[in-house]
Amino acid sequence: MIPLARRSVGDPSLQRPDWTKGDVRDPALLWLDKNENRDPAQLALVARVVSELAPVFLSTYPHSAQLYAKLGKMCGVDPHCVVIAAGSDGVIRSVFEAYVSPGDTVIITAPSFAMYSVYSLMYGARMVGLEYQPSDGGPMLRSADVIAAIRRELPRVVCLPNPDSPCGTVFPEDELRSIIASAGDVGALILIDEAYYPFHDKTVVPWITEYPHLAVARTAAKAWGMSGLRIGWGISSPAVTAMMHKVRPMYECSTIAMAALEVMIDHEDTSRASVARLEAGKKVFLDAMEELGLRVLRGKGNFMHVAFGAHAEAVHTRLSTLCYYRRDFKEPCLKGFSRFSSTTAELFQPIIKAISEVVRT
Repeated sequence: MIPLARRSVGDPSLQRPDWTKGDVRDPALLWLDKNENRDPAQLALVARVVSELAPVFLSTYPHSAQLYAKLGKMCGVDPHCVVIAAGSDGVIRSVFEAYVSPGDTVIITAPSFAMYSVYSLMYGARMVGLEYQPSDGGPMLRSADVIAAIRRELPRVVCLPNPDSPCGTVFPEDELRSIIASAGDVGALILIDEAYYPFHDKTVVPWITEYPHLAVARTAAKAWGMSGLRIGWGISSPAVTAMMHKVRPMYECSTIAMAALEVMIDHEDTSRASVARLEAGKKVFLDAMEELGLRVLRGKGNFMHVAFGAHAEAVHTRLSTLCYYRRDFKEPCLKGFSRFSSTTAELFQPIIKAISEVVRT
């Protein structure tokens, strides 16, 4: 007899992609589809750091105290305010595992990072989605609507990426502060996902002393160019961090990932220079698209959106031999747009040329 899973896990609405299937990306094409770091100089640095790690890191369990100290110093907090995890995804899961019980309400945005809804289902939460609406300026979600939902729904956890993906939207600091305060008023933990920091260089990390119910998620995947190593960290008050440590695995992630991040922190200025190159490339690409008369969204994060309109099918055909990117969206707030991850101005040139040839023809 097959044993029954937990009710929420056995729920047919909780589905995950088939783990035996998936397309292998062609290394001859430029990968701009998953918001990974596509700066050759930064990727070369990561490769060098990993290649120079001592062989002992391959055969030993992690020792994380020194990394906690370096992360705390870099973020300007005590190490007891930090939890290391397998990417920002691991931080998000720790929040759910520590704070969400079956029947609790969780507020998420839509569309957003897919795992928010997955974890809501996995832990048996009642999920309330706040949908971005289409507007002339792109996807829009009013802070007043978020605050009203918090007061109405009385959530246990509020999940709010800033910037949000795939929309690229951010809340102004004063509005974000009001949302965070509203969550505290109803006894909710609020998770601000800063996976794209410092592409958007405004952070709420200094606010954790003012708002003890605030948690922040960060990752080494985007600005640091370490997606494949799967390491991130959470920052919150010592009381919240202690709860997240209670539910973490024996070892937060691999020894190699921890050792590599420890070295990379010494190259923070180099990583910020990489962000600057990618932001410059993003501007070059979007400026070129606007010169062609195409509609663009200059959202925050290491990605951008372009609407190819009547040229869409021809552009998609032409770019199929050059790069991967997200061709379209089903969500109304991004309908008609394609999304490209950032790369350098030099690597964008063949793509700009190809799109220009299609549009001008």
